[in-house]
Amino acid sequence: MVWLLVAVAGYVMLAGAALIDKFLLAGKLDDPKLYAFYIGALSSAAFLLLPFGFWSYPAAGIFLIGMAAGAAQIYGSFFYLSALKRFEAARVVPIVGGLNPVFGFFLTAAVSGGSAILGQKELAGFFLLIAGGWLMMVSGFSFKAKEWGFAIIAALFYALSVVLAKLVYLQLPFANGFLLTAFGSAAAAMTFLLSKPVRQAVFGKKKASVKNRPNFLFFCGQAMGGAAFLLQSGAVYLAPQANVPAVNALAGVQYVFIFAISLVLARRFPKQFAEKTTPAQFAQKIFAIILIMIGLAIFALN
Repeated sequence: MVWLLVAVAGYVMLAGAALIDKFLLAGKLDDPKLYAFYIGALSSAAFLLLPFGFWSYPAAGIFLIGMAAGAAQIYGSFFYLSALKRFEAARVVPIVGGLNPVFGFFLTAAVSGGSAILGQKELAGFFLLIAGGWLMMVSGFSFKAKEWGFAIIAALFYALSVVLAKLVYLQLPFANGFLLTAFGSAAAAMTFLLSKPVRQAVFGKKKASVKNRPNFLFFCGQAMGGAAFLLQSGAVYLAPQANVPAVNALAGVQYVFIFAISLVLARRFPKQFAEKTTPAQFAQKIFAIILIMIGLAIFALN
């Protein structure tokens, strides 16, 4: 039960970060590689744990798994942001949000040898959460091949990150495992410096590069995103291995808060947040919220 509350709190924070991302991607910071670099670089804040003895020199296998978990999170963010930049969020987000927990379900079953599988009641709640999240964000059912390509890769990386992180947490205390995955995220971020535009934006002094550097709003968003990631990592650590895919399926909670907050922000920032919603679409979202609430109740009661 505790893992469920922690995960929900994480998605509430992630909703705020996502709204800031949406605002910034509308024009302030429009290069997904640069954006992914800063996200990964900021994960190095976890290195502040080093002086407190949380580095435990794990076995080589766990070290590689932890590094891969952190790297997968950053590369997933890159493909997700690339999809958001090229296509409508109303099409991209449902694909990523729907496929992420499904990939996580099968990956968890694979790495556990079939021993970590949801029970019948939890499986019903799992699919209700996925269906609710999908209905919250979907707008029509026509998707282009390119949209699926970017979104599928993003969802696979996100799912892989969570599943691998759980393997680390099964062997290490939370702080030690979190620090290890942070190393992986920071290392992955450095690979984006191979891109000349990214290097110019990070280290250059030209006006063009200065314009693309992060502002105060970006760091506010990343602070919320960092808190969300910490809470989600805590949920993964606390949840039974079979329930790890459900942590991803709870993304529907994030969409509910995005929907509610967007209705308020649309009055002040119509260009970034206003969306035309018909009565049928509004009813669809209400139905989606009901499904999400039922899915949450199933996990809470079991």
